[in-house]
Amino acid sequence: IQQIQTEAAVWVKLDHPRILKFLGIYTVDETIYLVSPFAENGSLPSYLENFPQADRGRLVVEIAEGLAYLHPFEPGIIHGDVKGNNVLIPSDHRPRLCDFGLARHVDARTATSLKGAGSVPWQSPEVLRDEASKSFQTDVYAFGITIYEAGCGRIPYFDYPSIGSMIAGVLFAGVRPPMEPASAPNDISYSRIWAEAARCWSDDPAERPSMVDVL
Repeated sequence: IQQIQTEAAVWVKLDHPRILKFLGIYTVDETIYLVSPFAENGSLPSYLENFPQADRGRLVVEIAEGLAYLHPFEPGIIHGDVKGNNVLIPSDHRPRLCDFGLARHVDARTATSLKGAGSVPWQSPEVLRDEASKSFQTDVYAFGITIYEAGCGRIPYFDYPSIGSMIAGVLFAGVRPPMEPASAPNDISYSRIWAEAARCWSDDPAERPSMVDVL
C-alpha cells in the first residue's frame, strides 16, 4: 500500500503531453489499482513491432520531452525506471512516460534519491557498482539505452548469455549497445539523435547531458 501511495503522490502532480495521465485510484476486494487512460498501441517495444516504419527519431525526442519536464519539476522528480516498457503509445501514436513506482522527489537540501531497483540493462555503471543512488544522471543513462531500444527494436544486450556477463561487460569492458545498421531505420531524425546516446551513457555521470540539453 505504501508503494502505491508513493506512486500516486508523485503521479497526481504531473500534467504534460508526454506523461500518461493519472485518473484516480480504484479498489476491488481490498486490491488497489491506479487508473490511467488506455494506451491502445501498448508499450514502445510492441508499438515498434506493429509499426516498424514509425518515426523513431520523433518518438525518442518526445520521450526526452517527458523527462525534461520531470527533472526540473519543483522539487525535481527522478523517474528511476526509464525503459521502453515504461513508455506507452495511445491511439495518437505519441509516447507517454508511465510507471512512477520508482519515481521520487529529490530533496534539494540533502540531494537524497533512491537506491537499487529498476531494470538491470538500463542501469548505469555507478548504480550497478552500488556506488550511487538513482539520480537525474541515471535517468539520462537509461534514456541513452532507450535510444538504442527505440532505434534497433531489441532489448539491450540481448546477445549476452546472462545478466552477470552483461554487467561484467558494462563495468569492466565499457560495453554499450552497438548501433545495428541492419535493424536501425534509415531515418535522418533518428540518426541525429543517435549521437546523443553516447553522451547519455557516458561512464562518468558528470559528462552526461541534462535532459534539457538533450533537447
